[in-house]
Amino acid sequence: MSRWLHILLLSACCSFAHAQLNTDRMMNIGRNALYYDDYVLSIQYFNLVINSKPFLYEPYFFRGLAKFHLDDFVGAENDCSVAIEKNPYYPNSYEVRGLARINQGHWDKAAEDYRIVTGMEPENKSLWHNYVLCEIEMDSLEKADSIVDVVIKKWPKYADGYAIKAQIKMQQKDTISAETILDQALIADPYDVNALNMKAGLLMQHEQFAEAETRYNESIRLNPKSAQSLINRALCRYHQDNYRGAMRDYDLALEIEPGNFYGHYNRGLLRANVGEDNLAIEDFNFILNIDPSDMMATFNRATLLEQTGDYRGAIRDYTTVIKAFPKFLLGYQHRMECRRRIGDKKGANSDEEHILKEQIAHRYGYSTPTSRQKNRTRKKSSQNIDDYQKLVVADEDTTQHYESALRGKIQNKEVDASLIETPTRTYYINKDTKGENALALFNSAYKKAQKGEVQDAIKDLDAVIELDKNFAEAYYNRGLLKLLIEDMTAITDLSKAGELGIYQAYNIIKKHQKKKK
Repeated sequence: MSRWLHILLLSACCSFAHAQLNTDRMMNIGRNALYYDDYVLSIQYFNLVINSKPFLYEPYFFRGLAKFHLDDFVGAENDCSVAIEKNPYYPNSYEVRGLARINQGHWDKAAEDYRIVTGMEPENKSLWHNYVLCEIEMDSLEKADSIVDVVIKKWPKYADGYAIKAQIKMQQKDTISAETILDQALIADPYDVNALNMKAGLLMQHEQFAEAETRYNESIRLNPKSAQSLINRALCRYHQDNYRGAMRDYDLALEIEPGNFYGHYNRGLLRANVGEDNLAIEDFNFILNIDPSDMMATFNRATLLEQTGDYRGAIRDYTTVIKAFPKFLLGYQHRMECRRRIGDKKGANSDEEHILKEQIAHRYGYSTPTSRQKNRTRKKSSQNIDDYQKLVVADEDTTQHYESALRGKIQNKEVDASLIETPTRTYYINKDTKGENALALFNSAYKKAQKGEVQDAIKDLDAVIELDKNFAEAYYNRGLLKLLIEDMTAITDLSKAGELGIYQAYNIIKKHQKKKK
């Protein structure tokens, strides 16, 4: 737990001198639970304080902070908004709400929070840092540039400030200014890994691979566990014909991050380049297990299968590529050769006929890429099938990092996503007619959901909540059903269910956030 959060947790104590002893005690227990990362327990105690003293802002803020740790960003934003309504002069409420909004992609609202809070705490560097990054996310580059100038003026030795400014210049296609600014960053802090990687990336763009490798050497010395830096250094070495050094870097990167797409893709191409076809096939198998729709990896595997004599496997992969790219004649050519190898004359003739027709249609203007050769780099998102042999640069997440001391341990990893069948209600015992109606509608909704009548079930749960605003199980079931139809107001329902005591709702929210990321 950071020093900032220690101070934060203690800062509200003096505000409760007027409260009753039991409220003080509940707040203290809630804060202690938050300190020890027991976010669910802390929410329970902050709920008690809110029920007892709804006019206080601190329990809303701390409950929002607990929800933030549980990845319930909707709930965190709502609680911080209530805290701000009750006390608009408490800066931490704006900061947490800003972070919650960032995690929902609400950059404009987050930027407004940081505009306000930087005015309240102008010497808090991380607030300015987040403010400028929100503006970059919105492509408000001129405004971001003016904000980062304030940051650099306040903290002339803050290397990340220069790195952010360099990123802005790169997005404005001004790489000359970006390079100069990165030099300033490295003067401010010669050991800033972020600036070193950005400088190396620019040198790679200019095909100054030896100089880029030198920068990556320093970056990797400072951060030897960076798979991205190792992959990009390998690319520099590859372009200098240092295949052994490149292979060593790819192997190290994949020891650190065994599931790294870029590492497997590039190592597969390099293995193919040095004749290790079977090992290259293993890398492309791994890639296609992750993303079966990657046609460039499919084509590369097809050529390797063809070279190792697995013609039927190659035909399968070439056919997959041809279906996705019907105009890709190189695919037809390779498949034609494989079909001839297995004696499929009819299939081979069909492919040859198709190729001839296309060539005539294009007046013999068609040309295909040559065999293995060095090429420009590409990103995983590229959909150009002609990039099938191109190495990939591991994208460095150099500037879009939001500073916060608010993250805690992940807890409650087991996720139960079943609808609740029987709520813990006592309407019948209390002879509460309104409650009995709510319970009857809840049961009706459950039965409809079991039959697949999702929309009708949601309507019944809407009616339940109209009758009882605190029917936790109704919020929970409605949230799950909304997720089923991809209605993202589901998160608001699940947040409310968690707040009302169904704590497995936070597990669903956390799982959803992980899926989004």
